Amino acid sequence: MAADRRGLLLENLGRRLRRVRKQLNYSLGEMAGKLGVSKSGYYKNEKGITFPGVLTLDHLQWAYDISMDWLIFNKGPVFYKEKPPGQPQETLDLSSDLREMLEQMAHDRLLEHEVLAFFYKYKENKHQGNENG
Repeated sequence: MAADRRGLLLENLGRRLRRVRKQLNYSLGEMAGKLGVSKSGYYKNEKGITFPGVLTLDHLQWAYDISMDWLIFNKGPVFYKEKPPGQPQETLDLSSDLREMLEQMAHDRLLEHEVLAFFYKYKENKHQGNENG
């Protein structure tokens, strides 16, 4: 069971690394160079074979403001902080996030229940706010 969870964690982290790299329009070699690691080492990170090293994670958060909560656990926002006004805010493709969420929901009934419960609560609160406002 623990090996399955580890494999899933590495696979999902690799998917998010790949999404960041593609959003930045870097090739595998360019991204590896920016992070100061070998191309084959970075490739193994993206493929979910190995976990990125501490220096790689530090560089991602320092240079690109990537949240480690998001990158490792898919929790919270992608970026630690907002960019100052006047600087373009890098955003990731929301459609791929939604696609990933739906794929995960198809395999995890608890996740599906939690997402739908949150959504229905949101709709109810929004509807009550419109009635009162």
